[in-house]
This record gives sequence, structure tokens and C-alpha cells, in this order.
Amino acid sequence: MVTFVIICAFLNFITSTVCGLFVLLRNPKSKTNQTFCLYTLFVAFWAGFQFLWLTHNSRILDLQYVRICLISAIFIPSSFFHFSAYLINEYKKYSKLIKATYIFSVFIALTGFSKLYISQFIPLLSFNYWPIGGPTFNLLFLEYFFILGFSLYIIYQKHLVAPYPENVRLKYVFYGILIAFLGGSFDFPLCYKIPIPPIANILVPFYTIFITYAIFRYQLMDIKVIIKKSLVYTLLITIITIFYLIAIYFTEHVLQSMLGYKSLLISMICATFIALVFIPLRNLIQNFIEKTFFKGNYMQITQENELLRQEITQSERMKSIAILASGMAHEIKNPLTTLKTFSEYVPQKKDDPEFIEQYQKIMPKEIDRIENLVHELLYFAKPSLPQMQTVNPNEIISNVLLMLKQNLKSLNINVILQLSATLSIQADPNQIKQALLNLILNAIDAMPYGGSLTIITSLSFSNVKNLAQSGASVGNPQHYAIEISDTGCGIALQDLPHIFEPFFSKKEKGTGLGLAITQGIIEKHGGTINVESIINQGTTFRIKI
Repeated sequence: MVTFVIICAFLNFITSTVCGLFVLLRNPKSKTNQTFCLYTLFVAFWAGFQFLWLTHNSRILDLQYVRICLISAIFIPSSFFHFSAYLINEYKKYSKLIKATYIFSVFIALTGFSKLYISQFIPLLSFNYWPIGGPTFNLLFLEYFFILGFSLYIIYQKHLVAPYPENVRLKYVFYGILIAFLGGSFDFPLCYKIPIPPIANILVPFYTIFITYAIFRYQLMDIKVIIKKSLVYTLLITIITIFYLIAIYFTEHVLQSMLGYKSLLISMICATFIALVFIPLRNLIQNFIEKTFFKGNYMQITQENELLRQEITQSERMKSIAILASGMAHEIKNPLTTLKTFSEYVPQKKDDPEFIEQYQKIMPKEIDRIENLVHELLYFAKPSLPQMQTVNPNEIISNVLLMLKQNLKSLNINVILQLSATLSIQADPNQIKQALLNLILNAIDAMPYGGSLTIITSLSFSNVKNLAQSGASVGNPQHYAIEISDTGCGIALQDLPHIFEPFFSKKEKGTGLGLAITQGIIEKHGGTINVESIINQGTTFRIKI
């Protein structure tokens, strides 16, 4: 039993540490990621000092390790509650309660090295000694079940009303932590002299599997796993391998007890033989997880995610097309009115040379205008890979503004243009149009009661050395910059780091995909996009290509 608990503690320490640090390093500025890492590190401290306590031979040190282990456990519920509040975007609602739980945890921790927390150590089951809880240990028991239980409750309630894929992300966090919560609760009975062994500790590392899967498949905590998908996959295979090694160890240990051998050489030979026998079982488990849990192997999941990304991009494109079509309807209406007027006068003035001359000049132009508008809409709607060609970005800006002319007019938005001299760049005109359209539509949405939209373009010279290092052409060290500013409602400071993340939106009917797609387009063109914003003053996006 002691050996089993030691192995569980080691697994808990490794999986919690790796998962927590991985999440933090992927997005160290995110409060959600920070608090998740804090929670996992408290779990790791609890497991790590439990491992030291059970493997050390010095009674004096062991007693200190036990106390540190159980003091670390005090902060697991409060840190998880803290993480949960950020996960469901309701930190402000629960901020006072979170502070109260931390104060409560500190109060219990202050008694950690006294008999108020651990009254005595006695032998129990196969353990040389086990801590028996004192008066303040009862507070830990209450904190563990009530605060962790409440945290799971608010996550579950949020999951019921959250849109896809947020509801799926929350579901995996809920079930992962619930399993770990049940596993960790089995440490309590022995602390009250109830002879139930902590065998369920093995369930604790399973929460990392759920969290990792949600990161891998649904970008939990806004972690974009693109190039480093292999790292997450490797983490899962490592967990499988650890369980595989445990199976080898226990099987060899049973054989050693049955046959009575004590030779290191025989142990190594037996372990090797068992490993070879267990390889098909390990492969079977791995294939089962890939096909059942992940709905395919690693390559299939990668392809599926790429197809999903393409579908999302096309969906956002169609949304833009609907807006463009609305604006174009007004643009087409003007030439149609001209055509209708002239056609009504034809019977009366067919013999008037001046009318016929004017008719011959105006009619072809108006028909060409309608044809160009329709052609432009169809060309924009057609999905395709980036087609780089020589384009004038100023013309693209003018075309987008023409399409949105009615939207701007209806909201009384004044457009200020400061465009640089005509020049050409290599770009995909459709994709650049999509990026600019998304940004200008965001600016329009931010000014429902009117305001000013300012668009500035400029040409700047970059550091030739930096361009050479990045692989750009040194022969033409120029950047084309576009600045789009509005005088709208602005973006909250805490939201700025997340606005380019997929599915992040503060709009009631927003998809949270427009800016993510825009960033992707700009990056495909070797450029960058940055944002500055002040609440109730406005927002400025700066593109550099």
C-alpha cells in the first residue's frame, strides 16, 4: 500500500507541475493561466512533500514534510476557486469571496506547525505513522468540500449556458477536476482514524489528461496549439508510458514475492521480459485513446483542426459578404435609377440628338458600374489560397469605404483620410480587403452614436539588418503602414491582450473570429498588427506590411 501511494504522489507531482507550467508559459499574461498554474503548483507541493514524507527515513524530517504537505493542501481549494472565477469570466462577481477564502486559508496555515492542526502521528494500516487532524484541520475538511464543491458548481452552471466551444471547454475542466477532487478526498478518512486507505489518489493526475485534451482540441484558456501540438501529444503519451512502467514494476514485484528471488540481474531480466509482454497492451491502450478519446490519431486530429479553421474563416467571410451586399444594394440603386429614368424618356426623345448623345455616354458607364460591383462581390466571396499580386492599398481602402458608405452615413460617422502617395505592394487584394473590412466594421460598431473614422497610410524605411535577419528583401527596405482610428467606446485594458484570440468577444452577437482572422491575414503577408485603446476615447489599429 505504501509503495502504491508513493507512486501516486510521484505521478501527481509530475503531471501537476508539467501541466501548470505548460499552461503558464503558453500565455503568461493571462490571469486565467496564472491562477491555473498557481492551483497546480499547490497540488504539486502537496504531492511532492507527500512523496518525500513516505520515502524518507528520518522521523524528524518526515514529520516536517507531513506538515508542509498538509499546509500546501490548505491553499488548493482557494486557488482553484480563484482560477474558476477567471475561467468563467466572473472574477469581479466573486472577488470579495475569493479574498475571504485566501484569508481563511492563511488563518489555518498559521496553525500548521501546532497541535491545533495535527494533534498526533500514529501508525495506521501499513503506514509507519499517519497525521491525525486537530481542531483547525476540521476547517480544512470543510474548506475542501465546500469551496471546491462551490467552484465546481459555478463552472457547471456556466457550462449549461455558455455557447460552443466554451461549454465544451468548461465540461472537460469540470469532469477533470471532479475526478481529482474525489481522488484527493480519500486522504481524509485516515486523518480521522477511519481505516480507508488513500487508494483513490491515483485519480488525481487524471485531471491533467482532461485539461490537456481541452487545450489540444478546444483551445482551453485560449492556448493556440499549432506548431507545438506535438508537445501536448507527447505529454499524453508520457502519462501512458508512466502507467505502463508502473504496471511493469508491480508485476515484477509480485513475481519476486512469489518466486523469492533477490538478484538484481534476475530482476532486470524479468522486468525486460515483462516490458516486452506489455508492449502490445501499451500500444492497444494508446490506439484506444487516439481513436476513442481523440476521435482519431495525431495526424487525423491535425487535419481535422485545419479543416475546422478553414470552415471558421469561410463563415466569417460569408458574414462580411452579407454586410457588403447590404451596402452594395444602395450603390447599385443609384445607377439603376439613372437607367430607369433614361428608359422612360426614350420613347419621347428618341429623335432628340442631344438626348441620344447623352444617353450613349451615360448608359454604358452606369451598366459598367453595376457589373463591376457585382463582379467585386463575387470575387471577394470566392474562397482561395493567397494570390500575391501587385496592388495599390489606397484603392483597396477606397473600395471598402465605398461598400460601407451607407453604414457610415446612417450612423453619422465622419471619415478622415490621410493617404500617402500612390504606390504598389505585393499582396492578396481579397485578403487585405477582408482584413481592412473587419477593422473598419469594428470601428463602426464602436461608434453607434456617430464619431470620426480616421485612416492614415504611410511609407516607412526599416532597419536593413533586421530585415535581413528576418529573411525579407534588403533591396527594398520599406514598410507600408495603415492606421485605422475611431472615437468610439474603446477596449478595456484587461481585454486588450485577448482581442486577437479566437472566440473572444464582448459583443452580444459577436463570434470573436474577425480580429483573429485579420491577424492571420496580416501575418501571412509578413506583417504585424498592434492596437492601442482608451475607454470612451477610441481605438487605433496599426498594420505594418
